[in-house]
Amino acid sequence: MMASTTKFQSPVIPRDSDGFVKSFTLSSYNCPEATEARTFFEKYGFVVIANVYTPEQCNDTISDIWNVIESFVRQPVRNDEQLWTPEIWSRTGIVHEGIIGGASLWTRQILLNRQTPALHTAFASVLGTENLLVNQDRYGMFRPAKKHPERSTTTNLHLDMNPWLYIDDDDNSHQLEILSKLRYKSDIDWITENNEPGCAKVGELHVQGLVNLADNLEEDGGFWLVPGFHKYLPQWAADHREMLNIYGHYNQFIMIGRKYIPELYDAACHISSRAGSAILWDQRTMHGSRANCSARPRYAQF
Repeated sequence: MMASTTKFQSPVIPRDSDGFVKSFTLSSYNCPEATEARTFFEKYGFVVIANVYTPEQCNDTISDIWNVIESFVRQPVRNDEQLWTPEIWSRTGIVHEGIIGGASLWTRQILLNRQTPALHTAFASVLGTENLLVNQDRYGMFRPAKKHPERSTTTNLHLDMNPWLYIDDDDNSHQLEILSKLRYKSDIDWITENNEPGCAKVGELHVQGLVNLADNLEEDGGFWLVPGFHKYLPQWAADHREMLNIYGHYNQFIMIGRKYIPELYDAACHISSRAGSAILWDQRTMHGSRANCSARPRYAQF
């Protein structure tokens, strides 16, 4: 039987009058607001940084998402929702998670976005340094499912790391061994790199992130997480050691169904944010996405 998580108390996330999670606007990585953002990040395991992308940049990126989708499906589909069918959409990437592309994408727009000064400032403010080592990822697009429930993505919680290896290793030798073997001849190597955060005893801070390209309300689905879980992960992993029988020590993507961790699903919160906002989270934070139940698409860059 699995241990109870009732001793874990998830903090309540502050929101504004429109339902969006509290966000921060930064002028530099060491401005007073950056200190406040870092304090928020340390408490909740995530932070929202506003106005990282301009409205024009968001629109250009949404257009690029459609360019990528249409390159996969080999026909124009952006202006006709009747074509967003399971058969056509099966060619776009990881459909049940709303991910566009099977591995990292390399369009001009996605690379320009990663060089955005405001995005650099957001990560630098959380990490406490302007010297960043940046990963490469892909896009997210959740089709509207209000009238088409068959287009819904899978609501899930997961970790992009192995929590038992994280607490059991005495040093980062396993991480360094894996990273030293990557040659980046395959785009999936970037995903492998992302999922190797080292061990608790060394305590490196690894930060993941996404940018919402349109206002993302709760009914639109998308990113959610368990606030404060980053502080609880070592205890949770120790309490749930029997899950090693399912995942092993070396599986670096741990998706866990509600039946195994109902308390964490109940504690998880959707991180609603405005267009152009970056959501940055501690890699130790249990996170995932919720299905889109609205009539609007959900667009994001990871």
